[in-house]
Amino acid sequence: MKIKKIKDLFTGKLPIKPVEDKRKLTKLLESHNFDLFIISVILLDALILGLMASDIFGYADGHLLADYFMSYETYKSSGALINDNINFVLLLLDRLFMGIFIMEMLLKIYVYRKAFFKNGWNVFDFIVVAVSSVPYASSLIVLRTFRVFRLFKFLDHFPSLNNLVGTFIKLLPNFISFIAVEAVIFYSFAVIGVSLYGDVFKNFATLGSSLFVLMQAFTLDGWASLIARPVMIVFPDAWLYFVSFILLSFLIVISFVMNAITTVMDHLKK
Repeated sequence: MKIKKIKDLFTGKLPIKPVEDKRKLTKLLESHNFDLFIISVILLDALILGLMASDIFGYADGHLLADYFMSYETYKSSGALINDNINFVLLLLDRLFMGIFIMEMLLKIYVYRKAFFKNGWNVFDFIVVAVSSVPYASSLIVLRTFRVFRLFKFLDHFPSLNNLVGTFIKLLPNFISFIAVEAVIFYSFAVIGVSLYGDVFKNFATLGSSLFVLMQAFTLDGWASLIARPVMIVFPDAWLYFVSFILLSFLIVISFVMNAITTVMDHLKK
């Protein structure tokens, strides 16, 4: 009797309930508990990635990620590890989490079909998981760390974090404007620096090196003793160049901060 039922199932004579099963699966994938499960897996996977990238368990070079797809025999005979067992457990856990992510993607594609790719977060998840699962792609393995950013899709579960991200998005136009203005200032002063000091000082020999020096001066990282004073020995009036750049740059920074505070206050009032 059982053999007949199996035969009828494959021949289509026995009715099945794909719609009901799909409805149950959809309810599962959209449930709060499933989201919490995926969040937990993402956090654990991030912890495992951190341990794999460190030498906390005795890996000499601290680059276990490069051996991600190595077989156990090769892994054991490599001689690069002090504690093989613990590190191999980390690899197994990472692959287990990878399998959970792949299964999640397959289930969602099965349930939502074409609608799955109409959601930006789903597309991001799919790309990250697909790239992460490519074997021997050592140059792309660094993208596996982007799986942590999948947590952003669960911001609705955490109102405080959701407000933080919302504020950040509100500030993006202000920040882009700030970057644009600072880029003009940096470029202008870099060209001036090459023209004035490029023939004498290697730091101002090219536009790129001049921009790097200005970035260091912008952060106030030894700008007076390491950058300005050596130039002022040869060019005594060089202090005008550096002081005007720093004052102008920080004026723009203060303007951005004040504008950002105003934007945040308006956002909170709404």
